[in-house]
Amino acid sequence: MSRNHVISRDALEVWKRQVAGSFHPIAVTGAGISVPSGLPTVSADWKGIPLREFFTLDMFLRETERFYQYYRHILQHWTHARPNQAHYSLAKKGIPVITQNIDGLHSMAGSRHVLELHGNLLELVCTNCRSIYSSQLAYRQKLPQCASCRGLLKPNIVLVGEEVYHYGTAVDWVGRADLLLIVGTRLEMAPCNELLEIAKRNGAAIIRINRRAEVILPQILSGSSSE
Repeated sequence: MSRNHVISRDALEVWKRQVAGSFHPIAVTGAGISVPSGLPTVSADWKGIPLREFFTLDMFLRETERFYQYYRHILQHWTHARPNQAHYSLAKKGIPVITQNIDGLHSMAGSRHVLELHGNLLELVCTNCRSIYSSQLAYRQKLPQCASCRGLLKPNIVLVGEEVYHYGTAVDWVGRADLLLIVGTRLEMAPCNELLEIAKRNGAAIIRINRRAEVILPQILSGSSSE
């Protein structure tokens, strides 16, 4: 992709043919796909709050009350985000999605097969019994507790210092893919960067779309569903 992120007509035609000829496409998405929906990347600050500082297990354990203050602040905006045409195009095509995002927009767009490697910001999980609750409970309780066991609830997202979710399943999906769509991410961080290497070893076609996915994906995914 060029610096101004303009894709040539020839490149689009090649990608269209790759999509049309694929029997097992898989999409791996990152924060870039949701930027047109008004959400920041993890490298950004959010109203003066460094997101990289927020997304740490250490902060949750040591400064739980402050962590939840940040969480409510971020949640107020993220709950208003809606899918864009990139999310809808993947859903309409029926392409399974492995996402590093925590915004829930793929499921909101209608995708039926989604692996959220880093969890979902709109859920709370009990640190004791693993029960799941709506994020709205954080507005009713200063430090949300589980109704069943009274354990402390935590946003159901993978913080720095924790293992990603569903990684074994993600490896299995990519291992069977004949086309890997990499959208809104460079796949540089471990362990997600291993997914690209698995696809390459298996000879899968690779399509990278780092920006303007809301424009490009509808063009190359037009056609019949993969399901």
